[in-house]
Amino acid sequence: MEEIRKSAECKYLERRIRELKNNFDFKQSINGITKRQSDRLKGLRLLCHAEFEDYFESVALKILALAEKKWMDKHVANYHLASLLVYHEKIEKKGDIQTKVYKIITDYRQLIRGNHGIKENNIKKMFEPLGYNMNDFDVAFLATLSSYGELRGEIAHSSIKHTQQSFNKYDEYNKVEEILRGIKQFEEVIYSL
Repeated sequence: MEEIRKSAECKYLERRIRELKNNFDFKQSINGITKRQSDRLKGLRLLCHAEFEDYFESVALKILALAEKKWMDKHVANYHLASLLVYHEKIEKKGDIQTKVYKIITDYRQLIRGNHGIKENNIKKMFEPLGYNMNDFDVAFLATLSSYGELRGEIAHSSIKHTQQSFNKYDEYNKVEEILRGIKQFEEVIYSL
């Protein structure tokens, strides 16, 4: 099977995650981690989540921009734009087709930019309107994203007094690497259309 080339967004994400892991690295003792090391892992989780979120949003915006360019250049709706037009519930009866298409593209762009998360529901909201079937994505990968989003939420929205999680550097790194491996499969689906 021919391997799909990584997108520029994926290459950037991998570099940035390596950077973050290096910036937050520490030597973990066999007795566990200190409060300071726990804070480092929390910071790593928050920043990795932000990078993952940015990745998914960037990919969706890139697909949208390519569809918009094709429409602007040739007035041709590629698969992604056609899917978006079909998916859009409220197409005004009045006005010309150009205005309607640009309004839908603008609304969808705002939806992507207003995204706040990497859970399965976030991925669905960004990619289903572009014609992707959620069943085409790896179920385990989507579950991993949702789980990581939950873990991030516990950190971001709770004081240390209320956070019950115990941290382990190696588990945290493994979660991040698992998501990166899943993104490679995600891109195979994204760029197969």
